[in-house]
Amino acid sequence: MLSVRNVHRHFGDKHVLRGVDFELFPASINGLIGPSGGGKSVLLKLIAHTCKGESGEIRFGGGCSHRDVGLMFQEGALFDSLSVYENVAFPLVGGKVPTTSLPHQKRQEVCEKVSEILARVGLSRAAFKMPGQLSGGMRRRVSLARALVGRPRILLLDDPTSGLDPVASSVIMELIVELHNEYKPTTVMVSHDLRRLLPAVQRVLALFDGSIAFDGTVDHLVHASPVFVRSFIACRYEVNSGAPITTLPV
Repeated sequence: MLSVRNVHRHFGDKHVLRGVDFELFPASINGLIGPSGGGKSVLLKLIAHTCKGESGEIRFGGGCSHRDVGLMFQEGALFDSLSVYENVAFPLVGGKVPTTSLPHQKRQEVCEKVSEILARVGLSRAAFKMPGQLSGGMRRRVSLARALVGRPRILLLDDPTSGLDPVASSVIMELIVELHNEYKPTTVMVSHDLRRLLPAVQRVLALFDGSIAFDGTVDHLVHASPVFVRSFIACRYEVNSGAPITTLPV
């Protein structure tokens, strides 16, 4: 279980997170929504321990720690000077690239894990290409592979379909759900593409004005969330799909 309790974070005079509270069940897949610039990415970085909070507590149950967290950064954030293989291997080797500098046994272990996850995301043939040679959708798959290569118990995905065309977005979202069903990490996914996000998740957290304004199922989100949350959802859903909020799958 992941437990976030009364977490606060300022950036200068801006109070980005104002006592964020929630708990996630093991192996669940959850959506995190809210206005742009509202602290969603900051919250993911706090959970992943790449950014520090000022107060509050983040706990990992079952012997889990921040080392068991995989984070897919917004826009992919690949290292352009490293190959696809080296990008995916990065979390396993602690930045020790090229991997040929590793002891033989460790190198073999890394190779097996990287090859397995690249095959899983359909990128085996692109292993030694550079990020600049890839399409946007392929780059996102590389980033997803990197987040999953260590089989994390907690998986954080920051807007994985942002900027992609509808076909590539659907492919990435289907792949995320498929991999979640296979590996069962506790997953938190930020996305502004609600048409694809909401059918994929079991539970939704809405972050507004630095705190959790709603926490529940998609059905409750549509019918029982605060009015300002429902207005946000209706606007976002119609922009992304051209359909009214009443057509949402629940």
